Amino acid sequence: MREMAGPVMEPIAVDEHLLRPVMARAAAEPERAMAAYREGDRFVDVTVREFYERLRAVAKGLIASGVEAGDRVALMSATRLEWVLLDYAILAAGGVTVPIYETSSAEQVEWVVGDSGAVMFVAETPAMHKMYGSVEDRVPGCREALVIEDGALDRLADRGASVPEAALDERIAGITTDRLATIIYTSGTTGRPKGCSLTHGNLRANVWQNLDAVRSMLQPDEVSLLFLPLAHSLAKIILLVGVEWGVKGVFSTGMAHLQEEMGMARPTMVVAVPRVFEKVFNGAEQKAASEGHASIFEKAAGVAIEWSRAHANGGFRPVVEAEHAVFEHLVYQKVHEVFGGRLRFSFSGGGPLGERLTHFFNGSGVKVFEGYGLTETSPTLTLNRSSAWRPGTVGQPVAGTTIRIADDGEVLAKGPQVFQGYWNNSVATAETFDEDGWFKTGDVGELDDEGYLRITGRKKELIVTAAGKNVAPAPLEDRIRAHPLISQAVVVGDNRPFVAAMVTIDEEAFAEWAAAHGHPAETVAEGAEDPALHEAVQKAIDDANSSVSRAESIRKFAILPRDLSVEDGELTPTLKVRRAIVEKSFSSVVDELYEH
Repeated sequence: MREMAGPVMEPIAVDEHLLRPVMARAAAEPERAMAAYREGDRFVDVTVREFYERLRAVAKGLIASGVEAGDRVALMSATRLEWVLLDYAILAAGGVTVPIYETSSAEQVEWVVGDSGAVMFVAETPAMHKMYGSVEDRVPGCREALVIEDGALDRLADRGASVPEAALDERIAGITTDRLATIIYTSGTTGRPKGCSLTHGNLRANVWQNLDAVRSMLQPDEVSLLFLPLAHSLAKIILLVGVEWGVKGVFSTGMAHLQEEMGMARPTMVVAVPRVFEKVFNGAEQKAASEGHASIFEKAAGVAIEWSRAHANGGFRPVVEAEHAVFEHLVYQKVHEVFGGRLRFSFSGGGPLGERLTHFFNGSGVKVFEGYGLTETSPTLTLNRSSAWRPGTVGQPVAGTTIRIADDGEVLAKGPQVFQGYWNNSVATAETFDEDGWFKTGDVGELDDEGYLRITGRKKELIVTAAGKNVAPAPLEDRIRAHPLISQAVVVGDNRPFVAAMVTIDEEAFAEWAAAHGHPAETVAEGAEDPALHEAVQKAIDDANSSVSRAESIRKFAILPRDLSVEDGELTPTLKVRRAIVEKSFSSVVDELYEH
């Protein structure tokens, strides 16, 4: 059993709730730009004063609508300025925000609204409202539904006009750090979502923990492009950290416009899930190949990785430095421009990025810091930072946090950011803490001598072959996804004679690849049996196999006729694979892999 603690952290005062940073900024710098939203071909700034006045008006509208302290309000919306205004308004009224992913099904909406006991439902679009309408009669405790795109915020502000400012101030004054702030339902890879109950104290502590780790890297004029779903704890904490520090949060209009809006917003920092960084790398590699520069990109990528590894270890190699300088304008500057050209650093969370990709981006001038945590931990438990950066790990414990590795390899945690339990689910709560009060993450990992944590897999996802060999699928899948043609990979083999894999092909990359190789197939479904495509995928499989023993290696693979999707329930909203659902959806494919 190994254990490592982060720096000592002073307890948070009982009145340091989540409204405090907004109130402080409104008093100290009311005309400073706090956020920006897109209008046509430009982003429009919103000052701290405008934001705070608006959230107060909406909060008074919630009070006028009968929302009492402790009441839950469900919020189903994509990431946008109105989401944040509503979230803060709900908190100011003494309420609890219950976020719902915009991709959720009617059944999921019914479950979250009903289980949380929400008294109000706010939808982003009429289509979401219509979905809610199909289950509305099964959640009688929810008294009202409003639609953001139909003027929900204006309607609430009008309602609240007669509510005295003092009434709102009284609600805010009653908020303490032990008051519930949000119930975030875990998207989960199996089973029904559980509501993680997070207090003002949990989230505010994690804001301070994150700032303690990265404060030396931050400058006064930081700009962040926000595009991850705010229903996810990673996006939520990044937003809160930004508000606390004074980062201008620019709201993207969605992943489809991400590349364009990177250029428009020119962020100095971004936070993303690994799939975003993988797509940037794969896109750059594919573009180079289509322009006949595949060998140049391959060489440049290798030099970037070698250069980064040398610098990470305090080394200096003149030949590598010279090669790195040559590729600076040929390749690396173009990678940097994908992020808008001003990016100084970025954070990756929600899953493993991988050491190779981390070094590639660092060598290209985009430093990526990986961290680790779960919704139940608000979410950050560990973080790499400029003074303590070790690619391939998820960093060291943040302040006030202790990480322990149990005898069976499970990562355990303690700290002020760890939640108190699941909403309405005492059984699940009891199961997630051990007898000494340690939170059981469900992840398997290792701590090195300097306290850097390396996650090696999910405890429940470990594959045990028929021969009794334990195989962690995630590292293999990460290596496979590094190939520019491959979108997703799902390794299988539990209770089977050997390890196999199902892969999906990126449609955009496939179109360019097919054209470059003179293949007539227009879609992946049409070209799935193409021998040349199988040969390309085999190279990705071979690369993954080179990192493991023969007993752990992938012996066979199948190319699926389509990519996995959030809409079909095969991916979580942060693009993690729901392994059990995928294996069930493609059970016939799995069976065929083991027929011969």
